[in-house]
Parts: sequence; C-alpha cells; structure tokens
Amino acid sequence: MSDAGGLPVDEFQRIVEEAQTLTFLPRATELQIDARLQIDNFLAVLAARKAECVNALDEAGANALLAMELSLETVSAELAMWIELKQDAPEAGWNSLVSAQNSCEAAAAVRRQIGVDATGLENLLQKLLIIERFVFPPQMFASIGGTVDRRDCSICGGNYEACGHIKGRAYMGQLCHTLIVVADLKEVSMVTNPADKRCRLTHFSAQGKMRNKMTWRLEDRPDHASPTIDAISEQD
Repeated sequence: MSDAGGLPVDEFQRIVEEAQTLTFLPRATELQIDARLQIDNFLAVLAARKAECVNALDEAGANALLAMELSLETVSAELAMWIELKQDAPEAGWNSLVSAQNSCEAAAAVRRQIGVDATGLENLLQKLLIIERFVFPPQMFASIGGTVDRRDCSICGGNYEACGHIKGRAYMGQLCHTLIVVADLKEVSMVTNPADKRCRLTHFSAQGKMRNKMTWRLEDRPDHASPTIDAISEQD
C-alpha cells in the first residue's frame, strides 16, 4: 500500500483514478455513491497516517498527506455535484462544485509548496471552472464590505497580523486560514468575482412569488423573505 517514505501514494493514485472515471453526468449514480464511500474510507486512513507524521514532527510527510486529502476531497465533491444534479438538487450541486474548486485550488497550492508537480490539479480546476460556466446558469454574487479590526490565525491561535504564518500555506498538515474576531460591517454589494461563490442571490421577486435563479421555478414567497432578495425584481 505504501511507496517511498511510507506514504500510501500507490493506493491514493488508484482510488483517485478510479473515481475520476465516474466524474461525468451519465455515469451510474450508485457507482458514484460507492466511489465517494471509498474515498471517505481512505480519507480516514490518511488522517491516521497524518497524525503519526505530526507526532513524529514530520512536517514534509504531513503536508504531503494533506495534499492527498485535498485532492480526494476535490474528486468527492465533484461526484457529489453530479449526483445532486441528477437528483434535482441544483442548489446543493452548486455548493459541491464550489467545494471542489476550493479544494482543488488548495491541493494545487500545497503540491507546489512541497515541490510536487501540480499540473494535473491545475487542469482539473480549469475543468471545474468550465462546468461552472456551461452546466450552471449565470449567478449573481454578494460580497460583504467592512473593516476587520482583529483576525486570528488558525495555526497558532494568535493575532494573524503578528504571528508570522501565511494564509493558504500548509503547516504540519494543516492549511492556515484566518478567523475574524472583531469586524465592523459596512455594506453588502453585488459583485462578479466574490471571495465565496456560495454567497449569492438565490431568488428574486417575480409575479408575486420568488423566482429561483437556479431552477427558474416560481416559489411561494416566505413570510421572512430577505429584503435583499425582495429588492430585486424581474425585468421585462
């Protein structure tokens, strides 16, 4: 199961290649579900192996295993997207696509950081961006504007501005990200390139109901409809 360095690279390659043969809309749903279960099981193996690397202070091994985890999460999320689209759950499918894109981008960055070729992941990211453009309808995104007075580091827990860790880099098998602690919200704007593609306009007012931007169905207006959604009306 292992190759040089004790990392389960051969098994990783096998699982990834078999799963990727199923990342197409016509593939059998039950096979896609089974592939995701196999990925989940192997992710547990990788997590245990990464814990061993962390205990041994083997940062190179821990980061290599992180790259494998992120790659597997990418393929699993893409499989989830196709399954959800076939189950008439496009909202969930969109979220899975965004998860796949984010994991793919992170996996490529970690591979480059540890000196491993990331061409395959870069090509996969382009495929996922093409799916966004040609499988899903155009989306309208929202972005929050404001002032962040304090953000903490996920690696050390200290003030990110003073700790020395770099957002997006891997440290002992963990990606560095920031946690906003104190912020002053100023505005919410509609943008074309958001920080988070999950932050988007999902409905707008139409014919006394709410038009779902994904399915184009007219849905009953909930009593708690968002003012932001209500403020946008269907155009002629």
